[in-house]
Amino acid sequence: PLASACTPALCAVASAAHTPAMKAVLAVVALLSAPAAAGKYPVYSPGAGGAVETCDGIACKPIDCKPPFKYKSPEDAGTCCPLCWAESIDVPEDRSWAKGMSGGV
Repeated sequence: PLASACTPALCAVASAAHTPAMKAVLAVVALLSAPAAAGKYPVYSPGAGGAVETCDGIACKPIDCKPPFKYKSPEDAGTCCPLCWAESIDVPEDRSWAKGMSGGV
């Protein structure tokens, strides 16, 4: 019954496990991941191959990247949709909102 909830990779790892404790942990992981698989949540899997399209059902909105952000394609970002990405942004710390507060660090 547990084998039906396993993915091929997870079942291979489970059969290779040498301790009962490891098998129990893998069984729990398999049982907890089964609802996600049943709900057909898309999972990005780089290099999964042409037969597996992990971004099916994802609708991406158009984006307009303003400097210092730059457009990053889904292939470059490793996501289903493009991103606006900045390598580094320096934002000064603003603690003015904490005036008059006491306690904490």
